[in-house]
Amino acid sequence: MSKKRILVTGAGSGFGRAVALRLAANGHEVIAGVQITPQVTELRELAASLDLKLRVEKLDITSARDRAYAWQWEIDVLLNNAGDAETGAIAEIPVDILRTQFETNVFANLELTQGFVRQMVERRKGKIVFVSSIAGLLTGPFTGAYCASKHALESIAEALHMELAEFGVQVATINPGPYSTGFNDRMMETWKSWYDPQKHFTDHSGLKFPFEQYDPEEMVAKMVEVVEGDGGPFRNLLPAHFVDIVKQDQQDAWTRQQS
Repeated sequence: MSKKRILVTGAGSGFGRAVALRLAANGHEVIAGVQITPQVTELRELAASLDLKLRVEKLDITSARDRAYAWQWEIDVLLNNAGDAETGAIAEIPVDILRTQFETNVFANLELTQGFVRQMVERRKGKIVFVSSIAGLLTGPFTGAYCASKHALESIAEALHMELAEFGVQVATINPGPYSTGFNDRMMETWKSWYDPQKHFTDHSGLKFPFEQYDPEEMVAKMVEVVEGDGGPFRNLLPAHFVDIVKQDQQDAWTRQQS
């Protein structure tokens, strides 16, 4: 396996942190981008305690300054892991929250990617990996904002996959299902920042994450495999049994009634 120079965004927690550490342990030259400065110190200390060589940089992907700084790095693989999630009824969620969701999950990811794509095209080599979600392939109630942003990211990844093939640049998606990284639990609390039962007609009182959550290790291992590999499937969805769930949901849409 050849050693690569890899940028992992959103490495301050969850999948991003675990994958950055694993890739560093495998001997790759890893740049771990984190959103805020305190995460820089925290992750550097963690890597040092594990005797790992890991470069940690502040990289808020929504910051034009941070993106411009990142484009100075020459990388082989970009793992677009940074993202956020909002919940709440799409009929009532403040549109400004939806805009912010898209700014992070869609526009900032694309803009960061565009800067690195040009470098990869010039070298005629490189890989872009987007961490999407099963939410990019199906939609549930009260998660419309998050699902919509991930559906958009899926389309961007598919378009890039077709557009960049002739230049030798590979594109893949990672589609995690319900894993217990803490992300899903935090997501299901976000509606409380704007919801008022006296003003809103939708009932959020029983809102909770709808699936059993699994040990994230198999997803971390798959993400590392996709990043390290040369070629392989475009879409990478786990847990495996969710592949049939997603396919059935997409098929059901063709016969779903209006009410």
